[in-house]
Amino acid sequence: MELYQLKTFVKVADEGNLTRAAEQLFTSQPAISAHIKALEEELGVELFQRTPKGMLLTPSGELLYRKAASILVSADELKSAAQSLRDELVGELRLGVHTDFEFVRIASLLKNFANRHPRVQLHFLAGMSATNIPDVRKGNLDGGFFFGPAKSADLAILELAQVPIKVVAPAAWREQVEQATPEALCALPWIYTSQSCPFYALRNQMFGDYSCIPNKVAFADSEDAVRELIRAGSGIALLRRDDAERMEREGVGCRWSGEVPSIALSFAVQKRRKNEPLIQAAISEIGALWGIESGPSTEIMIDSA
Repeated sequence: MELYQLKTFVKVADEGNLTRAAEQLFTSQPAISAHIKALEEELGVELFQRTPKGMLLTPSGELLYRKAASILVSADELKSAAQSLRDELVGELRLGVHTDFEFVRIASLLKNFANRHPRVQLHFLAGMSATNIPDVRKGNLDGGFFFGPAKSADLAILELAQVPIKVVAPAAWREQVEQATPEALCALPWIYTSQSCPFYALRNQMFGDYSCIPNKVAFADSEDAVRELIRAGSGIALLRRDDAERMEREGVGCRWSGEVPSIALSFAVQKRRKNEPLIQAAISEIGALWGIESGPSTEIMIDSA
């Protein structure tokens, strides 16, 4: 029995689907099937029922799933203990980035790691707040940046900043937007995000005290797409203040003068892994870039409830 077989077993159980498990383990579906078959033969029990809806754990599989997950946790702890004995950190970190790399200071993070931990390889994977959080929970990412709150009990959160937000409209709309009442603003064409995006909740918070429903003309979860739609004169949207200022300098956007709630920028890791040396290095370097210094007796991560 090999650890990679147990990892495959747990991943297939979590996903309930061979194809998704193969994608997340960066291997092929036949390889995943072979791992499961070999493990079932060695253990002498059937772990899954193959159904049209996916892979379902058998009663035996459910019992062994808990034990396999526990073994993988112990293996992680052993690896962490070994890493802490080294003079130099060695390994890889997969970090999810939900917005512009420049905004979350990825170039500086890479430079600092290269200087202090040259044998750590950083992988930066573009995503969204709504995808980074579950990918951290599942172990597909070692850590992830995101906007807004996170309420998963298995995460530890480092809040980096409160990010100012503005309503941004096409430059040609300045006269009707700049001093508009909230009700008048609500009636204008809005570029919306999906409900899983934290900006969706922020927009609802803005208009919660007014009896108006925003006029939704488009949905776009990509910040690049939102900016492009504003440039094209399609509608208004919520953007970071630095984005709004840049669009004004370029002559393609204008800002509403009213107040908009800020949104938290945070970094998340699995709570059970937050003391691993590689994870601690990421927390320390990211925190330092945002003016959050940690020491031996300073707990900078907040356990999410």
